[in-house]
Amino acid sequence: MLLNKNSCTLLRYLLELEEPETIMEISRNTGQSRRKIYYHLDKINDALPQGVDKIVSRPRVGLLLTAGQRLACQSLLNQIDSYSYVLSMEERMQLIILFVCVLKERVTIEKLIELTEVSRNTVLNDLNTLRNQLAVEQYQVSLITTKSQGYVLKCHPLNKVQYVHALLTKIFLEGTTSFIRVLEDKIRAYIQDDLLLSKVLQGYLSQQVHFIEQDLGKKINRYELEFMLRILPYLLLSYRNMVLSEQAKSDLKREFSLIRKRVEYRTAQKLQELLNQKLGLKLDEIEVSWIAILLLSYRKDQDIHATSQDFADLRVAVDNFIWQFEAHSPYELENKENLARNLMIHCKALLFRKTYGILSKNPLTRHIIHKYPELYAYTEKNVSILEEAWLISLTRDEIAYLAMHLGGALKHQAPEQKKTKQVYIVCDEGIAVQRLLLKQCQSYFPADYIRAVFTSEQYKSVEDLLEADLVIVTSDGLNSKFPLLQVKPILDYEDALKLKRFANYDLLDAEHSDFRSELERLLSHYLSNKEEAQELQYQIENLVEKQILTDN
Repeated sequence: MLLNKNSCTLLRYLLELEEPETIMEISRNTGQSRRKIYYHLDKINDALPQGVDKIVSRPRVGLLLTAGQRLACQSLLNQIDSYSYVLSMEERMQLIILFVCVLKERVTIEKLIELTEVSRNTVLNDLNTLRNQLAVEQYQVSLITTKSQGYVLKCHPLNKVQYVHALLTKIFLEGTTSFIRVLEDKIRAYIQDDLLLSKVLQGYLSQQVHFIEQDLGKKINRYELEFMLRILPYLLLSYRNMVLSEQAKSDLKREFSLIRKRVEYRTAQKLQELLNQKLGLKLDEIEVSWIAILLLSYRKDQDIHATSQDFADLRVAVDNFIWQFEAHSPYELENKENLARNLMIHCKALLFRKTYGILSKNPLTRHIIHKYPELYAYTEKNVSILEEAWLISLTRDEIAYLAMHLGGALKHQAPEQKKTKQVYIVCDEGIAVQRLLLKQCQSYFPADYIRAVFTSEQYKSVEDLLEADLVIVTSDGLNSKFPLLQVKPILDYEDALKLKRFANYDLLDAEHSDFRSELERLLSHYLSNKEEAQELQYQIENLVEKQILTDN
């Protein structure tokens, strides 16, 4: 069984399906071509044990795992190890560069071939690609070869640890579980006797979490704390991998002079003493400083020192930011004192991350931008007051974190009572169609909106006596002083959109682009195959219609 990253991604996707999906839908949702989906399905089917039915897509129905297939697929994922998992090119390069960063021994091309289990040419191509990528990275790191050390990173020591932290963030937050397991197994195979990678150290650090937080007077975000414990051994190994002169070490200590005044540094010193006493693990002053930097940089859920006097300037900038956000946005904020305190806790860690180049990824950024675009936009518009005060530049992830804090403090506003609209239906297709059309329209309007159903002749005879917000018609021969909205006697999804648009936003079809034409135009940019585009367009149209009916 040789399953790679994409095979495992498809496996996980199939396990999450609760309703059948066609190969086309799976292709769109996973970002893989239909040919690739069939290819990986064949690989998965070959790996399934005897007695389990092959996974196939039924015509016009799609694909959904049976209970037996579900158990077998989950078992496949659980069994994947370094001998059965095929690394993608990106995963190989991540493994290679981390290996170069942490291994103390000389890194040769032969070791890299053994590590990745691919040909010499493939490894050389990966190394060239890595060099090109590093050349455009912000960390000023380059991959070189020396006689004494083999492949090694050439850079400032601080830059190297910053780069390794960013690399580990990408691996552990974006990598698949199978790849991370393979990576950890392969690294441990070459660094067998090092206490830093032992489960004993991980267990002891986990036990000390409560005491660390108690000593700090702060509660570190649980998600970030778990991440810190997981990557700390690799960060320390990447430091120990460097050959530094006494002058270089002295310069590095000077870089850390700021953090020695913080309570986190004293806590890191206590932790070092415990590690030495209990496990015989000795850390030098620079390694202790790195632990302190991580404790300072990771987000806190609580901090009793948030209002200490040495952060008075920080509080001024935060208060100005809150005032400016409220003054230049349509939002009202409540519990501003509590909001300011939470922002202080967050921004203290933010500034230390900026000072020491510690990358922080926000897994909710995309959701914040898409679900609350206005909140994000107003936050982004007003962060300049913080950037100017602290001489920093904020990323989208960092702005999204601020938007989350502001969103939690928004004053709840009761929805305004909607004015009752007066809607009339004009239909000349007979009583049966009139009644059916009325029932359909009632699915999209409150019961008291629709006042009556007329024929054209009846409507014209009473038009002067009516006040109407909208007249729904089924033919194009009617003239009226009131807004007209033409629909089919049996409503389709476009008619549903028109009615919903008017009910919610008072928009008539003429004031909005045609949905079908707009959808067809957008899909043409991404799909050159007209048949595939039409199939996807049909599925989207059906989904929209179902969603509209569900919302009602």
